[in-house]
Amino acid sequence: MFLASEADNFNPVEHLYDRYTVWASLAGDHGAEFVKSWNHAMPGFMAISQHVLMMWLAAAIMIVGVSYVTFLRNSRVPRGLRNFIEPIVTYFRDEIVRPSIKNPHFHGHGHGDSHGDHKELPEHWLADKFVPFFVCMFMFIALVNLLGLIPGSTTASSSLTFTASMALVTLMVYIVGAVYMSIKVEGGVGPGISGFFMNLVPYKFSWKPMDLAIWLMLFGIEFASLVFIKPFALAVRLFANMTAGHCSLLSFLFINLLIGPEIAGWRFATGVPTVAMGVALSALEIFVSILQAYIFTYLSAIFVGLYLVPEH
Repeated sequence: MFLASEADNFNPVEHLYDRYTVWASLAGDHGAEFVKSWNHAMPGFMAISQHVLMMWLAAAIMIVGVSYVTFLRNSRVPRGLRNFIEPIVTYFRDEIVRPSIKNPHFHGHGHGDSHGDHKELPEHWLADKFVPFFVCMFMFIALVNLLGLIPGSTTASSSLTFTASMALVTLMVYIVGAVYMSIKVEGGVGPGISGFFMNLVPYKFSWKPMDLAIWLMLFGIEFASLVFIKPFALAVRLFANMTAGHCSLLSFLFINLLIGPEIAGWRFATGVPTVAMGVALSALEIFVSILQAYIFTYLSAIFVGLYLVPEH
């Protein structure tokens, strides 16, 4: 990336592309040929690219790090890496997941107290089941974002396919989870799948023409929000912020290349402030990488809690 001045056709935005040139060069010609032959023989979703490799690397770091602090550093007094991860887990549990996901209410059918009208659950019973999922989501996205700041690598989260896949995971969690909770409520005799879709509309269903028209309009809005709008907002927010940040950084780093080689003094004069600005933007990108992972996870927790327990 920093040898741009030696190539007339250099494209700085190539840093954002899903490519494997750097990894292939590290593995040699044999590695490059293997990647090409694999991608040619396999369907598109099994292709090996630099984005895929960066995701594998982020997953490997997570597995190794969490396994280390869980099994090798599992002491009563947190130390080292465990002392770093434990506050993150505690924060997400207490400040994001528990406030967003409440316990469901069970009524009737003999559950609970002597009157059979309420079933008490342990506090944060449902929320604590989702804490590992959201902590894993945050760490994975943050690692992918941070690894993309390494010169020569690419940022998988600057690809809409990656962010859409993460949004699809959230979509599947709150749809499957909401349908499951809708079936299990009331001791296994809940309204089920049809009741889940009926409860999307905060308006009582009626066959009266005007009431029916309002109900159908609200159902269309809520269904579109459920399936399209919320996942779209998650995917585009992460994609747009990461892409815009990298484009701004690359624009500052290579703005001095717009000056012709015949005025080399000006190139040096413009290079010093642009590199200084690039360093400042790189520090900002570190913050943005973690912030966007946090926002994605926070919104996902809100969406899951919204549909899992709609009475809240």
